[in-house]
Amino acid sequence: MARHDPTELARTAFAAYGRATGGQNVRGESIPAWEDLGPAVQTAWEVAAEAVARRVLGLQARPGEKETRG
Repeated sequence: MARHDPTELARTAFAAYGRATGGQNVRGESIPAWEDLGPAVQTAWEVAAEAVARRVLGLQARPGEKETRG
């Protein structure tokens, strides 16, 4: 299995989100730079990115993480 850095995946996803939304959040406000998000929000992006990576790689969800089928 290839190793993926959750932080790099999260940064990539966050940058893509920014490009897709024109740099705005759901309220129409400018999104901050990754470095200005704060640890809680960065961790949330990392958890989300890791969940996507695990799904793409066909790995089981982590304990306590709900698996979704779509």
